[in-house]
Amino acid sequence: MDRPTDTLQYRKRNRKPWRIAIESLALLVFCAITFPIPAVHAAPALNLPNIPLIMASPIHPQVFIAIGNSESMDGNLSGAIMTGSGSLASSLSSLSNSSSPLKYLVPTGFTPPVQAADASGQAPYTVTQSGVLVDNSPSRLNVAKQGVQAILENYLPTTDFALAAYSTSSVQSYNTWVYYMSPTGSNFSFTNTQVAGNRYVINPCYNYGSASSTISSNCSSLASFYGTTLVSSSQYMQIGASSDDPEISDVLYSSGSLAGVFLTYTGPSPATPFPPNFSLSNYNAGNVFLSYSKSLPNIGSFGTGPTNAGFVPYSKQVIYARRGFGYYGNQSASTGNVLVQMTSAGTIPTTTSVTNALNLFLPYLKPETNSTSTTEIKASALQSPIAGLLSKANSYLTTLGSTSGNGCPQQKFVILISDGLPTMDLSGKRWPPLGSAAAAGYGVTATFNANGSLNTTNNQALTDAINTIKTLKNNGILTYVIGLGAGVDPTINSQAASTLTAMAVAGGTDNYYPATDPETLVNSLNTIMVAIQNGTFTTSAAAVSSTHLNSDTVEYQANFVSSDLPYLDWTGNLFAIQLDPATGAPTSTVIWSAQTQLDNLVAGTGWSTNRFIATWDPVAVSGIPFRWDSINTTQKALLQPTDLLGQSRLEYLRGNSALEKRNGGTFRNRSHILGDIVDSQVVYVGAPDAPYLDPGYVAFAKAQINRQPVLYVGANDGMLHAFNATNGEELFAFIPNAVFDNLDKLTAPLYNQSHIFYVNGSPQSGDVQFSDGNWHTILVGGENAGGKSIYALDITYPSALTSEANVASSVLWEFTDTDMGYTYSTPQIGQIGTTTSTPLTFAVFFGNGYNSAINSSILYAINPQTGALIKKIDLCAAISGSCNTSLPQGLSSVSLAHKDGLQGQPITVVYAGDLQGNLWAVNVSDADPANWSVRLLFQARDSGGTAQPITTAPIVTLNPNYPRKQGLFILFGTGQLLAPSDLLNTQTQTVYGVWDKPLTTVTYTRNDLQQQTLSLVAPGTSGLSSSILTVTANTINWNNKLGWFADLAVAGQRIITNPELINGTFIATLNTPPLTACGVGFSSMLLELNYLTGGSFLRAQIDINGDGGFDVQDQYNGAYPVGITLSNSYANSPTVLGPNQSNHIVILITQSNGVQTSIINPNNTPRKIGWWQIQ
Repeated sequence: MDRPTDTLQYRKRNRKPWRIAIESLALLVFCAITFPIPAVHAAPALNLPNIPLIMASPIHPQVFIAIGNSESMDGNLSGAIMTGSGSLASSLSSLSNSSSPLKYLVPTGFTPPVQAADASGQAPYTVTQSGVLVDNSPSRLNVAKQGVQAILENYLPTTDFALAAYSTSSVQSYNTWVYYMSPTGSNFSFTNTQVAGNRYVINPCYNYGSASSTISSNCSSLASFYGTTLVSSSQYMQIGASSDDPEISDVLYSSGSLAGVFLTYTGPSPATPFPPNFSLSNYNAGNVFLSYSKSLPNIGSFGTGPTNAGFVPYSKQVIYARRGFGYYGNQSASTGNVLVQMTSAGTIPTTTSVTNALNLFLPYLKPETNSTSTTEIKASALQSPIAGLLSKANSYLTTLGSTSGNGCPQQKFVILISDGLPTMDLSGKRWPPLGSAAAAGYGVTATFNANGSLNTTNNQALTDAINTIKTLKNNGILTYVIGLGAGVDPTINSQAASTLTAMAVAGGTDNYYPATDPETLVNSLNTIMVAIQNGTFTTSAAAVSSTHLNSDTVEYQANFVSSDLPYLDWTGNLFAIQLDPATGAPTSTVIWSAQTQLDNLVAGTGWSTNRFIATWDPVAVSGIPFRWDSINTTQKALLQPTDLLGQSRLEYLRGNSALEKRNGGTFRNRSHILGDIVDSQVVYVGAPDAPYLDPGYVAFAKAQINRQPVLYVGANDGMLHAFNATNGEELFAFIPNAVFDNLDKLTAPLYNQSHIFYVNGSPQSGDVQFSDGNWHTILVGGENAGGKSIYALDITYPSALTSEANVASSVLWEFTDTDMGYTYSTPQIGQIGTTTSTPLTFAVFFGNGYNSAINSSILYAINPQTGALIKKIDLCAAISGSCNTSLPQGLSSVSLAHKDGLQGQPITVVYAGDLQGNLWAVNVSDADPANWSVRLLFQARDSGGTAQPITTAPIVTLNPNYPRKQGLFILFGTGQLLAPSDLLNTQTQTVYGVWDKPLTTVTYTRNDLQQQTLSLVAPGTSGLSSSILTVTANTINWNNKLGWFADLAVAGQRIITNPELINGTFIATLNTPPLTACGVGFSSMLLELNYLTGGSFLRAQIDINGDGGFDVQDQYNGAYPVGITLSNSYANSPTVLGPNQSNHIVILITQSNGVQTSIINPNNTPRKIGWWQIQ
């Protein structure tokens, strides 16, 4: 039989004695792969999230997206407002070399909305379409629009959205000028040689003699003032500050006919915009104005007032140069403008309904044009009335009813996207933003509490914003805050960061999301959408130290926290918990915590001296120490893609906290060193105990009978960890090369809001014979969504892995292939060939996983010692018409078996399911892999003919009527939870028992199986305290039926964790996502079927009434139920123990909120069943 769970793996490695023939029935399991590869298909990719989907929000939350569209949103993420740049008339075209450049280097993560980048990676700032100028730049507004559109495209099937912005009026299109301030107390100077410590920009009048007559005339006026030769021949102009600076982010807006380049001087009047010249009341009323009495070319006196950044130039001189276009308008202080009403794609969305919903938003998310008649959001508000915008959100959401049509109460949220701070209060008064020179000049301050909340301030705009956000929270509406651009970057403007943090704290979301690049913005939005609930979660099945309950039996349980204290970061833990020897239930006794042990291990210099970490070098083709001097050039570059901190980053990953922000560095703070353990199942490896009769193996097992037990588990800190099972200390760790691409992100201060998977796959162990005849225990594993490789380590002698060199030498290989996707297929190890080969031959089998380039189901067989490819089979190509290339495809976990149930013998067949519901059988009995053959055994389809995905490993045993009926019997369930859209999928899933009848070559369907019907009985019926499942008792005629099937009774319910088979009982956990019914989380049930028929048993199997017994009191309507509710949470694979002191089989079921113990009656099967757990 098979099961990729920690516990089961443990059982396999510690259960004795092994028998070649097991009484009347044997259960088997294994895993394998191979064949020819055809042309590559275009692969429709699954949207694999980087956050566990068990954290998904309830059905159709209502999200109010509020974009603060002040004028500064036309600025790029560094601050410069470049809208319309490069679009000047021919008379001003020479400015394209200075103030109005034609092109920009496209930043990572941004797609130019109108015209793509050229071969050099550059795109035009502005594109003309039908006589209208269109902004093609990476402005904050364009970045925000692209991010919002990406979220809409991904989440409209599961979330209802509304879109709003500031309420503006009298919006007019203006020409814009960038402006430069002269150095403090000095005039502008011009030079061809830049001096370190001074600031320079390109001189807009450089070589003006060859410019158009307009610019030549403008610059001649400046030349007469500064000197003709100096102005014309100097490439650079020394400045004190620029309106492009992130703390200013401004341009001059004018509808008049100002010169392309002009200078203002003799001033300003008054000398500064601050007291005693102007009071805070003057600023509040918009009555601050500074002027210069002279200008060149002469336009008379010229003056300006402060922008929403609170800035007004008051240097000795100011030079203005034409740039592009922009908008200037008034804004409402007390309300916002809902552009798109709360929109739903429907309770059960279709492609059409999602497209129709998206189309309502797209006109507002188009790039800005220079036409006032187009409908896109324009950066036109002079000030930032954030309180007014959020006040509108409150009034709108509190009066909003259900929009999804499902009648369920809908949670409500606000996402505020702004590049600045509140600058206008609800009464219309203007306020300088905190952290600005203006705020300091007018004495506008704020203090903040230790938890980030606002303590005191005299800034009414901030007070109004905070109070409005608190009102939203009091009404049950959480507010998320995204700060866009350099002006609110915590590394540049800490006061702005504190202000936005206080807003987030008031909104109940604790931290704002700084987004200084397009990728971070999308990641922040994605994080908000997927992870609106924080907490401690357990998604990994339990491992145990013994399958026989006694006083020493220990359960090993991993978990993760998405917002741990004190730094609100992602952390993981692995506990050893004492089990009650009488009942099998976990006690309150925690023997050790791996998290605590690892924190202690890295203290001081322990991160360097106490940890043994290795990685794989694909260039040297060997394991190497994870040290800066050992890793290769490519790996070093990946650790420092934008800086020279690669070595420091490597040391951080090893556990050094010296460069964390709390210690004065720039790296992310960590509450604990151990990363989150999400999907990786803990594997317990003790003494060798495989059923091989080879004398060499018998001697090997005897010599290793007291081998140190070790726990192996992957974590999203980039490592596979090996922990001492006795005390929880880390023995060593391994970093696959496949995760190097993202390792640098673990140090990013914003990583907590942009989580990534790394080593998220489950390892498996097995004993193999190497080419020299010696036996070894190896560990193999993948990364799930974290990478596209399979690795192997030699773990034969864990007590010898006490140096980094030894750990590095234990790394056998890391396999990659162009047709591999993300390695969700758990690798398995099996003997192949013949029993007479010397040495015996083994292979590691696995599928290609999901999102592969080829979009097919590929099976691999790999040499366990060398990592060399033994065989590769494209299953879809082997059976024409078996796969749909327009749908996502990939092979899931595999199971291996011998056709006659013999243990310790070479496997003869491999079974595996795929995303399109195909159950494959690969005959690997021939010693020559060239002769292996493929059969499509079964296609899982619902009653309407739609494919049902198979994402778990099948269970393999002998036919229930063996030996009268020869052949193997495969048990499996269907269902998928990989992408956000799966949360709302209500397709009926099914549990199957399929007989692989010898000499049958046709592909089976559900019509070849006997149907059983599962029915849900709600609590309250006949005094039931929990929902139960009943099943029909239809007889199977094995002469014309090839097994049985039973559709699950709840819409959207699915089997997404590996089932178990014990004493003839098929045990599975059934999970239903939260988005298929009203509620706040997953719901789960326990299913226990008679594997002979797919029906119930003649005696009680489940203690329905909870009295501790199994008798007629557990009947419902004269029959024994086969399922019962577990809880309103996600449940993982069952872990089977027992029997306990009452002779009942104990099942530990790990759930997202803890571990539940269930018991079943072991005396139900009509015959004694032996079993063998390989996985």
